[in-house]
Amino acid sequence: MPSPQALPNAISLARALAVVPVVMLLAEAATILASLAVFCVAALTDAVDGPLARRIGATSRLGAFLDPLADKVLVLGTLVALWDRGAVDAWVVLFILGRDLLVTAVRGLAAGRGMAVEASAYGKVKAVVLAIAVAGLLLAVALPSAELAALAAVVLAAALGLTLASGVDVVVRAAGLLMPASGRLRVHAR
Repeated sequence: MPSPQALPNAISLARALAVVPVVMLLAEAATILASLAVFCVAALTDAVDGPLARRIGATSRLGAFLDPLADKVLVLGTLVALWDRGAVDAWVVLFILGRDLLVTAVRGLAAGRGMAVEASAYGKVKAVVLAIAVAGLLLAVALPSAELAALAAVVLAAALGLTLASGVDVVVRAAGLLMPASGRLRVHAR
C-alpha cells in the first residue's frame, strides 16, 4: 500500500494505466458502456490527485510530470482506439498529439533554462472539454444515434479550438520568458 505521500502519484499512475481496460472494453460492442464508465472514473481522478498532493504537502516534480502525462495517455490512447473504430478522424488525433508534443518540448526547453511555463486556464479548460468530448464519442459509439454523434462532434470541435488556443498561449508565454530582453519588441509611447 502506498504511503500517504505517494498516494497522489499512485492516482495519476492509475489514471494512465486505465487506458488499458478502456481500450480493451472498447474493442467489443457489448462492453463499450463499460469502457465509457472506466474512462469517466479515470478522467475524474484528475480532480483528485493535484488537490490531494497540495493538501497533504506531497507536491513533487514527479507529480507535476505524472499528472499531465496521465491525462495525455488516457485521452490520446482512447482517441486512437476510437479512430480505429472509425469514430474520429486521424487528423484529430494527430492535431492533439502535435499540440501536446509542442507544449512538452517548449516546457522542457524552459525547464532546461530554469524556468517554468505553468498550465493556464486555457489548458485546464481544454483538458476538461477534451475529456468530455472523448466521453461523448464513447457514448455515441455505444448508443449510435445522429443526435449523439452531432453533440459529440460539437464538443470535440470546441475541444480542438481550445487545444489550439492553449497551445498558442503556452508558446507565446514561453517566448516571453525565453527571449533575451534585448530581443523583445519594445513599444515606445509618444
